[in-house]
Amino acid sequence: MEVLSNFQYKKLFLPNITEKILSNNADIQLYRLEDYLKGILMPVIPYRTTFNFIIFITKGHIKQYLENQEFQAEKGGVIFIKQGTITATIELSDDVEGFFLAYENNILSEQELPKHKTSIFFMPPFLNLDTLTYGTITQLLTIMEQELWLNGLNLNEVIVTMLHLILVKILSTDCNSHHKSATRPMELSLQFRDILFKYHVAEKRVAFYAAKLSVTENYLTKCVKNVTQKAPKQWINEMDINYSKALLHSSKDIAEIAYELNFHTASHFTQLFKKIAGITPKEYRIQFLKDKIIPTE
Repeated sequence: MEVLSNFQYKKLFLPNITEKILSNNADIQLYRLEDYLKGILMPVIPYRTTFNFIIFITKGHIKQYLENQEFQAEKGGVIFIKQGTITATIELSDDVEGFFLAYENNILSEQELPKHKTSIFFMPPFLNLDTLTYGTITQLLTIMEQELWLNGLNLNEVIVTMLHLILVKILSTDCNSHHKSATRPMELSLQFRDILFKYHVAEKRVAFYAAKLSVTENYLTKCVKNVTQKAPKQWINEMDINYSKALLHSSKDIAEIAYELNFHTASHFTQLFKKIAGITPKEYRIQFLKDKIIPTE
């Protein structure tokens, strides 16, 4: 499965962009759905990104595959895709309009964003905003768009502030985030999730991640379980299985997928898959092909 940088994403999925936009490597980027996403082949094969992006719909609809679920957003809908998440666009209506806002993780260190970093991490992947809130966010996106073009696509304090305001405005409508203040266990849990995306295929041991984070295995387990209600080993297993579900959309055989995910045997992979998903990889693939959510190549 491909892990796409911002440049690679634009080259694959934004066929109508100029060379200037393609080469833009700013930490915050904003595009209009109606200007750049038209004409791409649907549905696309699942992928991951090295950056975060948010899709705002102002007209029409978009259907997005995200961590083994489908979300359809219409006017007022927001789809939030975090770095490393398995995703793919399944469907775009012909009249779709809206915004595609991308930002790198390091931009969260700017201004007041650090105190909201934990809440942003726990933000749900899909939200329906009320008319007033969505109108405010649309105005902020328009201001950000104007500022980006006036500034030659380079960042300044106004653009970073706009991102900050948009994220905080979204958070203020999400009752589940509770505006959590960052604590050591929360920060450690976020760091664990970040490195898990990078190493879960090669490393299944909790001790490896604890060593990477310079803490004991027991302390990491306690922190992650208290913050996320799941132990690190469960996170590792679920990450592998979610990743394998996307691979099962391809024509690769199950033993090949098990090998690619660094399982010792195909039977071990099948057992873990059934334990987490409730069905075997073969049954999942049959169901997937029957539903035709994302067709194989």
